[in-house]
Amino acid sequence: MANIAPMTLIDIPARYKHIRPVPRMPNFAAWIEGVDLIQPMNDAVKAELRQALFDFEVIFFKPQTLTPEQHIELGKVFGPISKGSYFDRRPDAPDLEMIVSDRERPPAIDSWHTDISWKPNPPLGTAIQIVDTPPVGGNTCWISTSKAYDWLSPGMQQYLEGLSAVHTWEVSGFREYLGRKGDDALIAAIKAFKPVTHPVVRLNPDSGRKCIYVNSDFTRHILGVDRVEARGMLHFLLDWLRKPEFMMHHQWEAGGIAIWDNRSTQHYAVADYWPHHRVNQRVTFDVPEST
Repeated sequence: MANIAPMTLIDIPARYKHIRPVPRMPNFAAWIEGVDLIQPMNDAVKAELRQALFDFEVIFFKPQTLTPEQHIELGKVFGPISKGSYFDRRPDAPDLEMIVSDRERPPAIDSWHTDISWKPNPPLGTAIQIVDTPPVGGNTCWISTSKAYDWLSPGMQQYLEGLSAVHTWEVSGFREYLGRKGDDALIAAIKAFKPVTHPVVRLNPDSGRKCIYVNSDFTRHILGVDRVEARGMLHFLLDWLRKPEFMMHHQWEAGGIAIWDNRSTQHYAVADYWPHHRVNQRVTFDVPEST
């Protein structure tokens, strides 16, 4: 399966007639201009937003004031709403996840990860809005795992495409989090979500690009090779993915919005603002059944 060449700046005017993507990194991340997310969107705008997500892997919007209903509708542009996270939900809008970090709840997701890779069918992506920002800090970083794959040598690419890896939530902080909720919650999760296996290199069917699919939070080990080789290769990949050339570092404004393709990225919520508070709300969406 050949990797599709990334889109170039020359392609943008021909591909986009209703929105204006402004790239932030070479072949990765873009501001989206010319879209009022508060107003109803027609099918042409929705189609170009989906295309922009697949082209740039994470897209950003300047601050806009969304109602919970508008935020949920934005997520539905990309896929059906997912039910699969452990984050708290807004009582008035159960589809919206709420993450509050403050003096009593220090930030705890400061690690590179791909959301819910421990499921057989992980979510397509997430649309997040930062409601309240700290005075400084509280940024989020994204990695393009497709760029990371592209930069590997041909020999390493060929080697990795024959490997699979085991993913499980039990190697992350979720085990401690569920343990604090009580034994029943922990035992129920152990029964419901067994370890799963994913290829180390996955093809994103919408972008046509190959991506490295291991992450420090949920990948337990690589299969099919000696355990010492497996441990060393996983260590290499996790270190390789953190090269700055693959990374986008985003400074939030209150009300700012980002949408990322979970299949082609990892992200890291920088925890440098405690004891100040940071509040975000997000909606996670799945791959459409027709995809």
